[in-house]
Amino acid sequence: TRDTWHSPRRQSSCSQETNKKLPRTEQPARSTNKLRACVSAAPSACSSTPAGALDLPPRHTMSSAASRAPQRFDAASAAHRQWLSRIKCFLFDIDGVIHTTAGAVPGAASALSALRQAGVGVRFLTNNAGKSPAMVAAEFEKLGIDASTSEITTSACVAGDYLSSKGVEGSYVYVIGEPALMSMLSERAGVRPIGGPDDAGKSKRTLQSEGHSIATLDPPAGDVSAVVVGADGDISYYKVAKAAAYLLGNPRCLFVSTNPDPAYSFAPRAGGTAATLAPAGGVWARCVAMTSGREPDIVCGKPSRSLGKHMLSAYGLDPATTCMVGDRVDTDIEFGRAAGMHTLFVESGTTTAEAAAAAGPEQRPDFIAESIAVLEAALVGEAASD
Repeated sequence: TRDTWHSPRRQSSCSQETNKKLPRTEQPARSTNKLRACVSAAPSACSSTPAGALDLPPRHTMSSAASRAPQRFDAASAAHRQWLSRIKCFLFDIDGVIHTTAGAVPGAASALSALRQAGVGVRFLTNNAGKSPAMVAAEFEKLGIDASTSEITTSACVAGDYLSSKGVEGSYVYVIGEPALMSMLSERAGVRPIGGPDDAGKSKRTLQSEGHSIATLDPPAGDVSAVVVGADGDISYYKVAKAAAYLLGNPRCLFVSTNPDPAYSFAPRAGGTAATLAPAGGVWARCVAMTSGREPDIVCGKPSRSLGKHMLSAYGLDPATTCMVGDRVDTDIEFGRAAGMHTLFVESGTTTAEAAAAAGPEQRPDFIAESIAVLEAALVGEAASD
């Protein structure tokens, strides 16, 4: 990809200015032993570093962690609790971390509440461009998880911010994606999205009946400032051809990919079987790239370095006190590592701990845990030791 951008700094609960300890509310009536029972103690593929020894430097860098095997996060370890006390903000992936298609990850809601009560910033970052922050917050509410829309960033939000920085307000943007992506582009960049659901059901025969060519595009290629490609449940030959035609017909037309994901979990692992996967937005971006002969100008989702710079700058985050939590090493963990953040891999999603431990240096997490429930267990253990 060829582009980066800078966004105006936004107020954030994770920023140094606002990251003061919040008033403690009543802790859930759960014992430390019961909390620890939620967390796997199996060493599996993780480092054999003793629970009392924390092999992390004072300031985390990608190069400093590259040669170490990930550690199994131990809520009973004083050293691991000490590490947790240095983290001022957690960035959580959503699918496979907060919830799955089966429902909320056990202990996730309680862990998020405990972090907030401890004054730790919480943000959610997802490559899913098919949902707006309001839609995500509504889903969370149904699962008993508290979150405000200001805490949620989707790749559709980032795509809108990027277009806004390019000064294309009022222009047409051709979209391969869901309605939420189109609404985010309109809301955050002031553009006029076309395509998307309006082109659902159209095929190669439709193109032929329209006399498809760059010269006959409506609106004309010169009036379309960008092509934005995300996940689309109604993807078709028609949409890929139309997107490629706009890119070929206008060299100044921006090519924006919301995320590079090749697949997502359509159904979770069950009965010893692998997760059922379905194509994600990265597949359709590759189709457009191969058809048009152009690579995206920017990839908005994880593990994009542009996204890392955007998040750190826009929300006032310090990578030395920020931890990225995810269930995929090729997006979540690589993103955190590239941005210089601490990283925690959780087994509640599609990837196994063994695969995470075997990942290359750029995708190797600092810690591995069964789920984010371990964070509450560690916080309760820390409070009990004070």
